[in-house]
Amino acid sequence: MKKDVKSTKLKREFWYPTPIFYKDLENGDEINKKLIKEITTWKKQDQKGIVRSNVLGWHSQVNMHNKSEFNIITKEIFKMQEEIFGMEDFDKNTEPVCDNMWVNVNVKNAHNRNHIHPGAHWSGVYYVQSPPDSGKIWFTDPRGEPYANPSLYRDMLERYPHQWREVYYNPIPGRIIMFPGWLTHEVEANRTKLKGINSWRISISFNFKQMFKGVKSLLPEGMISKYVTATDIA
Repeated sequence: MKKDVKSTKLKREFWYPTPIFYKDLENGDEINKKLIKEITTWKKQDQKGIVRSNVLGWHSQVNMHNKSEFNIITKEIFKMQEEIFGMEDFDKNTEPVCDNMWVNVNVKNAHNRNHIHPGAHWSGVYYVQSPPDSGKIWFTDPRGEPYANPSLYRDMLERYPHQWREVYYNPIPGRIIMFPGWLTHEVEANRTKLKGINSWRISISFNFKQMFKGVKSLLPEGMISKYVTATDIA
């Protein structure tokens, strides 16, 4: 409960923030070299892929978290998600469970439409390869009211962060970004001037649920493999 503090001076408080976490892996370059090789092979084996928010780009099947050849990055993603569980002080009887994970390969002019990840408590992206001008990811203010009656500021380009309606992140190789699954986001078009495989913007996306420990074992047999915990890839 909020504590009432008496003050004769104007006070400003912030409520209902939207957390976005990011972390750069120390061994990202080494991991990415291995991932590019495995992803290229996977893409050749399944050139059609599937369509979700991707436009012109390749979207793999969503069972990447079940493939041992990708454990090198899946483990790092779980470590970060567990850090967030601790930082956010989540119930210690719960754990992060990954129920889908996939690769995005945005070739030249490919992009991802604005979307959310229904059913996910946390979603995220890891950057494997991002040539110059290959497209930032951007998040929009989840509150509808500010759009209905926007305010004018002294300098519209130099506003305080809490007044922004959107925020952009560069796709830095070796970086993991995690955010609430309900947060609307979009990826700009890949406008790089490079050619061939070097022009590909390669990222890995994933979804996590918060589940009580041990619940996975109670699921129907056909669903158990879909849900992966940290101990499954240890």
